[in-house]
Amino acid sequence: MALTNLLRSCEAACRYMTPVLTQLYKMVDSGIAQEKGDKSIFTVADGLVQCLVAEKLLGGTGMRIVGEEDAEVQIRMSPFTVGGLVIPQEAEKAITEAVEKLKPLREGLAGSTYKDLTAFIDPIDGSREFVTNLGEQCTVCIGFAVAGKPVAGIVYRPLSDPPTWASGCAIEGYKSSNIAEDMSTGELGTHLLTTNGSISPFIEGYLAKRPATRVKSGGVGNKMLMLLEGGSKMCYFQDRGVSRWDTCAAQAILESRGGMLVKLAPLISSGAKESYTYAEGTVNADFVPNEAKLTLYNCTDKAQAGELAGDVSQVRPYSNLAGLFAVQTRDDAVIAVLAETLKEVAKAQSPAYD
Repeated sequence: MALTNLLRSCEAACRYMTPVLTQLYKMVDSGIAQEKGDKSIFTVADGLVQCLVAEKLLGGTGMRIVGEEDAEVQIRMSPFTVGGLVIPQEAEKAITEAVEKLKPLREGLAGSTYKDLTAFIDPIDGSREFVTNLGEQCTVCIGFAVAGKPVAGIVYRPLSDPPTWASGCAIEGYKSSNIAEDMSTGELGTHLLTTNGSISPFIEGYLAKRPATRVKSGGVGNKMLMLLEGGSKMCYFQDRGVSRWDTCAAQAILESRGGMLVKLAPLISSGAKESYTYAEGTVNADFVPNEAKLTLYNCTDKAQAGELAGDVSQVRPYSNLAGLFAVQTRDDAVIAVLAETLKEVAKAQSPAYD
C-alpha cells in the first residue's frame, strides 16, 4: 500500500501548510503577487508550496517532479523570498514551523520505493481566485503517474472553512476525503461546472441546446471536488486548455471512484475515451497537428498566439490541447447520450481547443 501511504503523507503535508496559506491569503495586498507573461497570476504561495512539496516532502524519493512553477525560493534566512517577491516577515514563523513538520514525513518517504513515479504538482490551482477574495475555490493538486498514467492523487482546499480534500488510488482500492460525496444517481449533464469568467462559444452552444444549469467556480481541482459533492447530475467539460498538473490528481481521484477525466476532442469525434499522457518530457506527447489554437498560455512563441498549432514545437510540453471531459460515471450508455449532444453542438460551433 505504498501509494496509499504516500497520499496520507501528502494530506498531512497540506494540513501543515494550511496555516501558511491562510496567513498569506490575508496579505494579498502586500506585494506578494504579480502577473506572468502568459497573463496568469503568480503569488509567493505558488512558489512556496511547490518548494515545500517538491523539495521538503518529496525531495528524498527519487521520483521525477513536474511542477507549474520554477521560481527560486529562499527560506533559509530573513527576508524570505520567492522569485523577485518578498514574503512578509509576519509569515516567516509559520513557514519555518511547516518546514519542521515536513521533515519526519520526508524521512518516512525517502528511499527507492517511489522512484518510478512522476509527480505533477499545481501548488495553487486558482491563483487568480487567491488574489480576488475567492480563496475557498483554491486547491493544492498533487498527482502521481506511472508509465504516463495517473495512479494516485490528492486535491486539497486549504482555504475553505474547514479545509476540505479528497484523495484516491484505484490500483490500491483507496479513496478518502472529508467532503460529503454525493453518490446519488440522476440525469447526467443537467448541471455544468464552468469557469468564473467568460465561457467559449462552444460551451454557450451546449447551454443553449441542453439547457443546463451553469455552476460557476474556479480551478480544475476545485471543480473535481464539486463533481464529487454534486452527484451524477454534475458534469465538467471545456474546450479551453489547462495543463497536466491541473488534471493529474483530479483524474486519479475520479478513477478511484469509478469516474473519469478524458480528452474532449476524441470523445466528440469518435466516442473514444482517451487519457492525456502524464510523463516528464520536452515534447507534448498528445499533440495533434492543426487541432488546437495557440494562446499565451500554451504556446512557446507568444508572437504566434491566435494561430492553429501545426507543429509540436509550437506548444508547451504539458499543455492539455484537446479539452477535457470529467464525470463521476463510466457508464458507456449514459456517457454516449451526453457525447452525442456535444457532437451536435460541435457541428454548429466548433470547440476552440485553446
